[in-house]
Amino acid sequence: MDDNKNPGARVRPRRTLAVEKLLESEGITRMDWPAYSPDLNTIEHAWDALARLIAARLHHPENTQQLKQMLIKVWALLPQEMLHQLVLSMRRRCEVTIAERGGHIPY
Repeated sequence: MDDNKNPGARVRPRRTLAVEKLLESEGITRMDWPAYSPDLNTIEHAWDALARLIAARLHHPENTQQLKQMLIKVWALLPQEMLHQLVLSMRRRCEVTIAERGGHIPY
């Protein structure tokens, strides 16, 4: 996989010469810039739900250790059905993303 940690940067992904040679020998062509579709990242929805649960608590964490403990406890409170629905939505998200040719989708 390309090293593409900052998709907004105007830098080509890094690839080693060995990887380039192997891909070329196998007849595999690579995109100049890999796709970046944040709408397909369902974990963002889970993180949002997690943040809302933490914000609704009466006592907020005062340090990173308390935050870590709270995240673990609150993660267990996330509705399993919500997480299940996020997983099930992936097929439709992919279909809509393809139909929109990688453009914004309403998720």
